[in-house]
Amino acid sequence: MSHAAIEKETETLRELVIAASRSPDVEAAAEACVGRLNALYKKAPDLFTEEDVRFLNVLRGRLGARLEAHKGGGPYARIAKPKGTKLDHCWRCETPLDERFTEACPKCSTKGAKSLVCPVCKACGCQKAGNVLV
Repeated sequence: MSHAAIEKETETLRELVIAASRSPDVEAAAEACVGRLNALYKKAPDLFTEEDVRFLNVLRGRLGARLEAHKGGGPYARIAKPKGTKLDHCWRCETPLDERFTEACPKCSTKGAKSLVCPVCKACGCQKAGNVLV
């Protein structure tokens, strides 16, 4: 495996994020692309530069926000930050903490800090811990 495979999948995801601004029909293809990127990361995390990781998380956050915009709904009631949580919004897509944040990640939550899973972009603390890429 080479960095070229990572660049190819990154470009595919970038194109899908652009397409998501026009139509939600790209969701399945985008999720498959994210799955392939996570599989590449699991096989060879050292091939991903810090810039790759940052850019892919930006793309994943943008994708989630664009797909969510097609769903409509809201406004949603805000919730207080859980104990041990530093931000009052998702670190990746910046969705404010609201009533949709109901799931805590069992892999990256601790007794002192519950890691909520973003309902829009599926971000939690696993990305920061390096457990998964996006």
